[in-house]
Amino acid sequence: MTKDDLTRVYEVELAPGSRKVRLDGKAPRPLARYFGAFNVVVFTPDDLGLPRGAPGDRRRFLDRSVFNLEPGYLAVASDHDKVLRSRNAVLRQVGQGTLSGRRADELLDVYDEQLAGLATQIAGARGRFLDRIAPELERAFAAITRTGLGVRSRLASKVAGLDAAAVRELLRESRARDLATQATQTGPHRDDLVFELDGREAGSFASQGQLRAIMLAWKTAELSLLGVVHGDLPVLLLDDVSSELDPSRNEYLFEHLAALAGQCFITTTHASHVLVHRERADYRLETGRILS
Repeated sequence: MTKDDLTRVYEVELAPGSRKVRLDGKAPRPLARYFGAFNVVVFTPDDLGLPRGAPGDRRRFLDRSVFNLEPGYLAVASDHDKVLRSRNAVLRQVGQGTLSGRRADELLDVYDEQLAGLATQIAGARGRFLDRIAPELERAFAAITRTGLGVRSRLASKVAGLDAAAVRELLRESRARDLATQATQTGPHRDDLVFELDGREAGSFASQGQLRAIMLAWKTAELSLLGVVHGDLPVLLLDDVSSELDPSRNEYLFEHLAALAGQCFITTTHASHVLVHRERADYRLETGRILS
C-alpha cells in the first residue's frame, strides 16, 4: 500500500489452525499498528442477521467500526476486557467462598475505579462514531432503497453520557447483584446497538429486505465517513452480498458504490450478480487457485 509517498507491505499468512500478519516483513507490535493505517471495510452475509441477532454480536460489529475511525480505541477496549475479567474473577471467588471481607471489597474498589474510567472512554468513542455516521447512514439508505423511509442507529447504554465518578457509583450500587450473579452487570459490555426504521426498532418490525438494506447502508456509510476522516476511501470487501438482494436494490447498491469511486473486491457465486460494467477485472477461484 502506498500513501503519502510511503509504501508499506502488508501480509497475511493463513494456514490450518494459525494466522500470521506482517508489516514490512515483521510482526507488528502492537497489533493496532497493522490495522490502524490500512483501512478496510468488510461486509459478509453474516452481517445481515445482526439486527435480529445477539447484542454481543452488535457490540463487536460497532466496535470494529469505531476502531476504523479511532485506532487507539482497540487498546482501550482491550484494557477494559482485562479489568472486567479480573473483577468477575473476584466476584466468583467471593461466591465460591475463597475470598471475603475487607480484602474482597478492596479489590472490587480498585477494579471499579479502573472500569469506570475505561467505560467512559468506550461509551464516548461509540457515541462519537454514531453521531458522525448518522448523516452518511441516512444518505446511503436513501440511495440504496429509494423508499423515502428514514433510518438511524442509537446506543442503548446505562453508562453513556456519564463521567467516571457516576459510573463508579453505579458499579458500587450494583455490587450486591453482581455478587449474587458472580458477574458484572453494569458497563459498556452490556450496551446494545439499535437500528431504527422510521422510528421503530428495525430488528422487530423491518422486513428481511429492509434489514439487508440497512446493513449495506451502514457499510457504505462507514466507507464514506472513513474517506472523509482519513483523506482516501478504504478498500471495500463484499462477500456474496448481491445474491442476498432483490434486483432493484442490487442495482441501486452498485450505482451508489460507483459514485463513491473507491476500490472494491467482491466475491460472488455468479458474475452476473455484480452490476459493474467498467473498470472491472474478473477472477475465478478453483481448488485454491486464482485464475484470470
